[in-house]
Formats: sequence, structure tokens, C-alpha cells
Amino acid sequence: MSIVMMVFTASAFSSSKWLAERNDDGDMMRLRKAYAQCVAQLESPAENVVFPLETLPDGTVKSRLMAKRAQMFLESGLIWGEGIRVEQYGKDGKVDSYLVADNCVVDRKTKTGWVEGDAMMSYGNSIVKGRGVHFSVDREFIKIFSKSEIRTSGLKIDPAKTLDLGRSK
Repeated sequence: MSIVMMVFTASAFSSSKWLAERNDDGDMMRLRKAYAQCVAQLESPAENVVFPLETLPDGTVKSRLMAKRAQMFLESGLIWGEGIRVEQYGKDGKVDSYLVADNCVVDRKTKTGWVEGDAMMSYGNSIVKGRGVHFSVDREFIKIFSKSEIRTSGLKIDPAKTLDLGRSK
């Protein structure tokens, strides 16, 4: 199994802190279980739907989910969807990043989700693909559990420096 994680934005980045915050798979396990429960409870999903996931104080949509088919579960705040696109917008109102997925469940309360099938995320000059994906809009990360692929351009790496991934302890 390959696991890939990617940060959408970073400033004063501490890889040790970042890994410590994301190595807890409790939310991912909760969402995987919720995905299966949602699929078992599907009745008649709506078609071509749009749900805001997060809004700014002025009411502007910061992130939203679009789906070819979706069903909202009001009690849990979960949205099951098929043919998913989650977009996150910058301050200028333009799409900063997006995630496209075969099918997934999104928790509107925690702004996290689990993709059961294939997914692709784009941010800036980077594209990340994989299967079995956990993501968080609030914490700005994506974690891929299999068939991971990363493509990026414009990345400058100094071979004289080493990258501390929190494993040097």
C-alpha cells in the first residue's frame, strides 16, 4: 500500500508537526464506515446538485461540492455523491484547487471526505491522483492510500539540503 499526502498551502512549514497532525486515521476510518452506511441507505439520489461546504463571513462561497448524483443525510450532515467535484476558491473568487472523484462521502460539519474510488486533485502546478483518498478542506490536505501519482512543475529542490519528514527522531 502506498500512502501519499499533499499540502494545499504552507507557510512556516514544519514537516514534523504536519505529519503528527495527519497520522491519525480515525477520521478516515469513520468516513469509510459512513460511506458504506450511506450506500446502504440510498433511496433516490438527486441529479446535478451543488452544495456549499464552506462560506466566508461575507457569505461568499469558499468551497463547494458538485455531483452528478448525490444524497444528503440530514441527521449526520453527510453527503454521498457520485461524479464529484469539490472546488476551493481563493480571495479573488477563482478556483484555487479542486478534487474530482468517482464517488465519495463528505461530512459538511468537519469538511472532510472519503473517496472510495479514483480521485484527482489539482493545486497550482501540481496534480495528485490515486485511489482510496481522505481529504480535509479545513486542514488543507489530501491523503492517498493506493495507486498514487504526483505530477508537479516549477518545484525547485536543492540537492545539498535534506528534507526532514519527522523521522529523524
